[in-house]
Amino acid sequence: MQYSNYLAHMAALIKQNPSITVREIAAELKFADSKSVYYWLEKGNIKGINEFKRLVLGDDIPQPNPFAVEIGGVPHYLVTIPLFSWNPKQKKPVDEWFYLYNHPQPQGLFAIRVGTNDFSPWFWEHDVLIISEAHNTEQAHWMLLKTDQAFLIGRYLDGHVIEPATLHHYPGALTTVGVILAQHRRFY
Repeated sequence: MQYSNYLAHMAALIKQNPSITVREIAAELKFADSKSVYYWLEKGNIKGINEFKRLVLGDDIPQPNPFAVEIGGVPHYLVTIPLFSWNPKQKKPVDEWFYLYNHPQPQGLFAIRVGTNDFSPWFWEHDVLIISEAHNTEQAHWMLLKTDQAFLIGRYLDGHVIEPATLHHYPGALTTVGVILAQHRRFY
């Protein structure tokens, strides 16, 4: 991928001169203006020059993941995402999870291990769900929701979130955590 070369070159410039400006990076890369630097950072899923400098100077240089596979003509990368417990009060991940995703540096993606059988047969205890914090309200999908005390799973359908066991509508006061992209179940 060509953009990884730009990011690698920008990283090298930052290592040489940590106080380099966006304008100076654009000049070094012979870009017409500094907007191009932000364009390539965005293509790398990096939110701004300060985040990129922190990554570079912290020896965590974003580079394309070495393992990629093409699925349906789209490259997918093996990425590491945080794995959380089923307790909504727990703010720190308990482990890491590996997932094939269509971008080498995903933002707003995490995994959570289901801690109850309340949503069976669709979701069982110990299933691992891949959650995207991005919300799409134009199509039906499974969602992770929460209250102050618990996580809930529901199906978004026609402007309402349906509880899977009873098919009743959840109240509108729930907080949406994200959309469930994938489910991994282990049969012991």
